[in-house]
Amino acid sequence: MYVSNLFKHWTHKIFDPSLLAKEKYEAFRNLLEYDKKSHELIAEIEQIYYDQLKVDFAAIERTLKELSLSVAKVVESLSEICPTCYPRLDNYFRKIDVKIKQILAPDLPDSSPPFVLSLDQLTLESHLLVGGKAFNLAANRKSLGLPVPRGFVITANSYNCFLETNNLRERIDDKLARLDINSASSLEKTSKVLVELILSARVPIAIEEKITTALKEMRKEHKGRLGVSVRSSAVGEDGAASFAGQYESVLNVEPNLVVLAYKEVIASKYSPRALNYRINYGLSDRETPMAVLVLEMIDAGASGVVYTVDPEDPEDDTVVIHCTWGLGKLLVDGSVTPSVIRVKREPPCKLERDDEIFQPVKAISASAGGIQIVSGVNDLPANLALDDDSARKLVEWAIRLEDFYGVPQDIEWCMDNQGKLVILQSRPLHIEDVEPEMIDCSNIGVDNRVLLSGGNRACGGIAAGEVYKVKGPKDLETLPKGAIVVAKVPSPDLVKVVGKIAAVITDVGSPAGHFASVAREFGIPTLVNTGHATSTLTAGEKVTVYVDAKLVYQGVVQQLLESACGARSLLVGSPLMATMKEVLDYISPLNLVDSTAESFVPEGCETLHDILRFAHEKSVYEMFSRGGRGRRGKKGVKKLISEIPITVHLLDVGEGLRQEAGTKKVVELEEIASVPFRALWKGLGHPDLYWDPKLKHFDWEEFDRISAGIVPLDSLGSYAILSADYLNLNIHFGYHFVVLDTLCGEDYDNNYIMLRFAGGGAKPYSRSLRVKFLEEILSKLGFRTETKGDLIEAQFTRDDKSAIEAKLENIGLLLGCTRLLDMALKDEKDVEPLVNRFLVGDYNLSPIGKR
Repeated sequence: MYVSNLFKHWTHKIFDPSLLAKEKYEAFRNLLEYDKKSHELIAEIEQIYYDQLKVDFAAIERTLKELSLSVAKVVESLSEICPTCYPRLDNYFRKIDVKIKQILAPDLPDSSPPFVLSLDQLTLESHLLVGGKAFNLAANRKSLGLPVPRGFVITANSYNCFLETNNLRERIDDKLARLDINSASSLEKTSKVLVELILSARVPIAIEEKITTALKEMRKEHKGRLGVSVRSSAVGEDGAASFAGQYESVLNVEPNLVVLAYKEVIASKYSPRALNYRINYGLSDRETPMAVLVLEMIDAGASGVVYTVDPEDPEDDTVVIHCTWGLGKLLVDGSVTPSVIRVKREPPCKLERDDEIFQPVKAISASAGGIQIVSGVNDLPANLALDDDSARKLVEWAIRLEDFYGVPQDIEWCMDNQGKLVILQSRPLHIEDVEPEMIDCSNIGVDNRVLLSGGNRACGGIAAGEVYKVKGPKDLETLPKGAIVVAKVPSPDLVKVVGKIAAVITDVGSPAGHFASVAREFGIPTLVNTGHATSTLTAGEKVTVYVDAKLVYQGVVQQLLESACGARSLLVGSPLMATMKEVLDYISPLNLVDSTAESFVPEGCETLHDILRFAHEKSVYEMFSRGGRGRRGKKGVKKLISEIPITVHLLDVGEGLRQEAGTKKVVELEEIASVPFRALWKGLGHPDLYWDPKLKHFDWEEFDRISAGIVPLDSLGSYAILSADYLNLNIHFGYHFVVLDTLCGEDYDNNYIMLRFAGGGAKPYSRSLRVKFLEEILSKLGFRTETKGDLIEAQFTRDDKSAIEAKLENIGLLLGCTRLLDMALKDEKDVEPLVNRFLVGDYNLSPIGKR
């Protein structure tokens, strides 16, 4: 990229300078577009993390990929603007990008054998291969000697192989990236497509053969008809997240139908409820590969669940047994109400049976396969499904399981028709496993008057404090701690005082702006684009900002500050949030705050935010400081003649001139369409400014011809590169010169003005007084200024189009009325009266001439 841009740059500079200027302008516009897009993408990622939005990790990966490409385009565009200036920036961007990709890079899924393992073959290292349910069941038998069904596991490697063989991974990720789990329609449609992808795919022959062999081994040890249950055992299931009831179990399956049942269980991974559950827990699809248990089907006379701790009273020493007649399916899916037996842990293990509950229906294994629901078959209440000895035996096993795993247990059990108890499953019991709901503070009674409503939420939260209005950079010097900053725009300068700010409210702005990103990083409640905060809120008054409701109340609303809405609750321990935090450390922090610091170099870029800040700042600088270099070429250049005796050579790089200008070599002001040029010229042509009528337009082009190019045209004439909304102007007034670069378009975040004024015909002291005059005026107009001797540089950024036009008109006025002011200024006390005259509209400050 660097070498090709450099070659193109020098080729065009030598053979076609005007084309170089146009390409430089195009690169600049591209940089601004990609910079804007990059900040919008950063805002999306930050919003997911800080607001804990429920999205699939595939959506985050897609957004991060787009961000990487967008930032790369910003770096490339800066290289096109100035190929020789910042060649190392791309290297530092690549280093950051690689670090982010290393964090995101998942372990490559293992799709190699073993595809099937018997429960007896499982070891301590098998957990990630067979999932929590199968691993726990094998441990219950091998370590504790408890009775469990015979069976085998179709491993997670088989699932990976299944996806790989059918080329499903990329298609699944694409659908998950577009999923909106807050939309029932999106959830249903996505689930339907993914389930169909699984069910229509073919199980690899190698896996089918292993399943067939394992079934033959089971049949050898089984008398009579063999039916099996095919159950999920996904990685991550029956652990911190239980996934209870989220996946499918296919019961009483004929051996020749196990492969089809296997696909049903895999497909249930993408059911609406399973998708919703997994995403709410912050788990990615890749982190939860599906292993599947195949167990001999127990023809149960009774079934149920044991809790080693009573969820309603965790401090009590009671084990709770839930029991039903028949299979446990109707209990776990909530179709029937179970009977409850409470058993004390301490001997003699006193039992307490609840009121008699007669069970109208029960589930049984059908002789032809599958489950049959039968009714009117039980004359005894379900609490008699277990005798006292069986209940105490279950309690004994339950306590052993709890001791073995070290946490309270949720245990599924059944009793066959011969009265033998069997453990079907054991997993951690989540005492406080309650689905989090969105906190709603709308019902909090607030009597305070609403001062302001509306706007866009850049960073949520609640804060209270005194209104402090910020009109320019100098106001930040006296900003009190805990202030509610009210400003027209969310200036990046606010970063310098983030430790003092309680909240920010602005008239304009966007959640994707530079400061919005920083606000989210620092947790500063920020409400932007309110339209009229600066005119509505009064400096010094106390207010309460409730960003999520887009409201500003009069006074301090204590009940809001103390409410749950005033706090932020992250999904602590979520793998998704942990990964995003690590990624955001390489994206969001802004280290390059001061563009004048020695550290403002490519080597100082530690995050993508730094890369964007550096590239944006330097692109504007390059357009400003290098805009007039090397413009000796005259191809496409036109000359402006106006009532003001200044000849300006124009190069249109994009709709800066009206169509009627055509092929003319000389144009008039009416033929110029450039918004910033016309605004500036409006100020220069103000009727109160005095221009000596004796002055004539000097023919710099003829001078250039006569001097045979010994004195470059650009060193004497005034010239402008312009488009519909862009202007780079170099203008000469006698012994001093002005360089102005500005963008004046519809996107306030990209708009700016940069101005440099230097030189003069008077003595150095008088020239410095004129600079002081300019500094005072420009500071009051909201510019950041820097002076050195007779040189002043000023910058104004981020405001709407009309405001930029007004500022440019003021600059035109300022340039017109101060062009000879250095000749009149003799003492510092002369400056303030002239400043006051200008501010009240008296622009006839020239020491010669008249209105």
